[in-house]
Amino acid sequence: MTRTKWMRLGVRDLADILRWVGMQDARLLDDFHYRMIRGREFVSFRMVPRYTIEIGTSEIVVVAHVKPGAWQSLFAGTPALLKRAARRVSTAITALKPAHVLPAPARTAELYQFAAPRLSSPSRR
Repeated sequence: MTRTKWMRLGVRDLADILRWVGMQDARLLDDFHYRMIRGREFVSFRMVPRYTIEIGTSEIVVVAHVKPGAWQSLFAGTPALLKRAARRVSTAITALKPAHVLPAPARTAELYQFAAPRLSSPSRR
């Protein structure tokens, strides 16, 4: 039964991963995967060190993630803040609009009572 040793590594910069691997005296590095998840960078790879591992495997799978600094966390939170502000503005605008606008009543023609026709005089016939 082969086992795999997993290691999670938090770094401040992607170059720190290479420095760490250099200190580990790795014999082989392969299966690199780079991902960006919610604004955070993740790198995973398989490492075969020159030293023996005590759990019965010859390789280590390393998952490294870049810890966000103060500026990165500030910029990473900006889209969420903008989305929240836009949502609040749109709800305020919909609250200001009347729920249902009734159409103005149409003005109909008023009926007038015309004067009774005059009887014409016999001389006009």
